[in-house]
Amino acid sequence: MKTFNKVERKRLSEQVADSIEDAILSGSVNIGSTLPSEQRLAEQFGVSRNVVREAFKFLQERGLIDILNGSGAVVSQPNAGLTSSALGRYLRLIGAYESIDGLYEARRILEGSNARLAAQRADEQDLATLEDCLTRMRDHAGSIERWSQADLDFHLSVAKATHNPFLSVLLEPLVDQLRDVIAEGYRVPGAVGKGLDAHIHLFECIKNRDAEGAYTVIMEHLHDSEARFRNAVVKLSSDTSKESQIATKASM
Repeated sequence: MKTFNKVERKRLSEQVADSIEDAILSGSVNIGSTLPSEQRLAEQFGVSRNVVREAFKFLQERGLIDILNGSGAVVSQPNAGLTSSALGRYLRLIGAYESIDGLYEARRILEGSNARLAAQRADEQDLATLEDCLTRMRDHAGSIERWSQADLDFHLSVAKATHNPFLSVLLEPLVDQLRDVIAEGYRVPGAVGKGLDAHIHLFECIKNRDAEGAYTVIMEHLHDSEARFRNAVVKLSSDTSKESQIATKASM
């Protein structure tokens, strides 16, 4: 017969934090408003001020409140960066090298939609931002760090050009994983020129409101990127294996 583990009781501070969080998320407490004082909340919840103080720490870590000197606890504006950071930590645990299939499948789903929507919704500011990214890619073709950053900024700018904040939040955590992808691909002869051409073509499709053309370009670009990355990983593994063999022989 199945045995069950004991139920762990939440600390009072967590229970208080959960109750305040529910009030914030339900809209009962408005963004920018100041929460009641520690003493008043302690009286309402029937707990000590220390419990409320600890609850505030939980809420601050969740990005729901800011503690301001002289003003107390203020309900903060939603911060997409916190969500992206949490997803980013999860993705780092998985690792791009260990889940290439999953990484590129996610990119195709997200960036395919991003390209289509950006072509339909991008405004003049979005186009100017994308053009600036292309300029930086051209200017820094000889620097792997600056090139990679400009490349990443371009993809994030496409996501922002959809004017759907959820798409940007979902793509941003992939950025750290993509740094390795772009860096490995950068080292492949001819990759810089081919990558720049693909980005320029995508920009032109977005600028000309060609949604299907933008989708086709990003799909082809991602297919090419995946192939380069896989080849780079195979080469890296081969080189590492050779170095290991040489080191082994040298130690014999």
